Amino acid sequence: MQISNQEVNRVLRETTRHRDGQEAEAPVKSVEDLAAKHGVSMDEVRRFTERARMAEEDPGRERRVRELARKVQAGTYRIEAEQVVDMAERRAIADRSNEI
Repeated sequence: MQISNQEVNRVLRETTRHRDGQEAEAPVKSVEDLAAKHGVSMDEVRRFTERARMAEEDPGRERRVRELARKVQAGTYRIEAEQVVDMAERRAIADRSNEI
């Protein structure tokens, strides 16, 4: 799973806003509630959900995974410690985002 910097920044903004005492919106309890909150029909939600599921079969992702596997196998895959730390931090923020 890749976590974008944009998503991390969104979570950080929400956290800061919440800590600063600004009123946070109450969480929705269901997909139906979320759709209603944003004025989206459930048919549209189902269409986009199906499209997202189909996108998970991203051939570009498969290509990247094969390339990484090839580099690991050949012993040429190199990653900097800072990149590992950055990814771990972004993963931790994303994991905690549902608690905010």
